[in-house]
Amino acid sequence: MSQLERIYKMDRMFRRKRPPGKTEILTAFEISLAQFKRDLDFFRTRLGANVGFDAQTGGYCYQGDDFNLPGLWFSQGEVYALLLMESLIEQLQPGLVRDQLKPFEGKLRSLLGKHAHNADAIRDRMQITNAPLRPVDPEHFQTICDAALRQKKLRMRYYSRYRNTESDRTVSPQRVIYYRGNWYLDAWCHQKSAVRRFALDAVRVVAVLDEPGFEVPATEDAEGYGIFSGPAGNSALLVFDDVASRWVAEELWHPRQRATALPEGRLQLEVPYSNQQEILMDILRHGAHVEVVRPASLRNAVAEAHRDAMAIYATKKRPVASAPTAKTPEATRIV
Repeated sequence: MSQLERIYKMDRMFRRKRPPGKTEILTAFEISLAQFKRDLDFFRTRLGANVGFDAQTGGYCYQGDDFNLPGLWFSQGEVYALLLMESLIEQLQPGLVRDQLKPFEGKLRSLLGKHAHNADAIRDRMQITNAPLRPVDPEHFQTICDAALRQKKLRMRYYSRYRNTESDRTVSPQRVIYYRGNWYLDAWCHQKSAVRRFALDAVRVVAVLDEPGFEVPATEDAEGYGIFSGPAGNSALLVFDDVASRWVAEELWHPRQRATALPEGRLQLEVPYSNQQEILMDILRHGAHVEVVRPASLRNAVAEAHRDAMAIYATKKRPVASAPTAKTPEATRIV
């Protein structure tokens, strides 16, 4: 146990109605008498606490004026939890809170003392892997988050991949969303007079305006599938074979999905959706292990996608650019 942890726990023991004696402290913390004396000296000289032995109670306690540990004090476990949160946030969005948390991280490490080296292993032991990932400009991200929190309008130049064009937009941010490794902004677009979802990595220029944003009332029917909002006016009926069902049975595709076990280990899944684009991609990743029973429009879209893919592989192999090959390490198998 680090000295930080002991100080933290001794502080609570010294406040008990029946304060601890020397033997109880040495036993509880498994420390020597010399270490206990050093801890008492730390309380008295470094923290300014008047800790002494009370003959009447037979224990050590605070004497005289009330004493409180200065500043923020955390247990060792709490310090590691805070450092872990900082590490995960940095992995999700590099630079998001780096400048703000860097001084705080240093203070947390100083609290750990000689155990601070263990904090260096947090990034190695706890990792977030996103692939594919579209990086977001840290300054743009900060600006957009700031406007969303302060409910201010934004002016931005936005690139539409679908149209392959750029346009100037004035928007009122509603919320910032992290979804499948990428960041999005739900905002009221004042040009379109409607809510639009913008990919943050496609923002080319952005600035906060000194004007209050327009707040859109929350709607209860905005339960489309995946990244697509809006009323879920469609319902997909999917049947997975006995292989895919072992994974899908544990997955949540939609809050209002309905799963039914079928004979031979198969699984039937009913999933509401608004726009078929994303549910189509999730169905295709299961290949021949899933069949769309209904609606006909979604079933036809899946069949057409498979036919188009088959047509590519049925043609003569296309030439590709050669590149030096390197030995690839064996991948970790997910079972």
